[in-house]
Amino acid sequence: MQRRCRPHPYIAKLGPDTLATAVTPAAVAERTLSAPFRRRQFATLLLDQGFLGGIGNYLRTEILYVAGIHPSQRPVDCTPAQIAAFAEAALDLPQQSYRHNGITNDLALATHLKQTGYRRRDYRHWAFGRQGKPCHRCGETIAKIMIGGRRCYICPQCQPINH
Repeated sequence: MQRRCRPHPYIAKLGPDTLATAVTPAAVAERTLSAPFRRRQFATLLLDQGFLGGIGNYLRTEILYVAGIHPSQRPVDCTPAQIAAFAEAALDLPQQSYRHNGITNDLALATHLKQTGYRRRDYRHWAFGRQGKPCHRCGETIAKIMIGGRRCYICPQCQPINH
């Protein structure tokens, strides 16, 4: 006999699981631009498990970095290309991190950096925890900002404020 648990109210409110292979970038893009979410800053939106389930602070930084979106931007203020890049990154990075022991950086770049003597903390992520170090893409210095009550790391060159 199989027992069924009653659904918990918190679980019922969770957004789509970013590790679920059935969730598509198109569905994430549509959700991002929907009325409940489109006017919220990405910085706080990404930590809301009711928006997308499974994203924490380091994934928030990495997703926004890869998408080229400043954390203070809102979906409604983004271009269609930014929303598409965000939707792809919001699924690709959690899945890559899950499969590759927490690495969100480009896998070939991470392997190269590891082989040339970089420590894990210096090759694991694109931006998270890399304050004061050069951006892997443009060389600009990674900055740490406080937004949404939490630390977030950005590349001022790759993630300009587009308000």
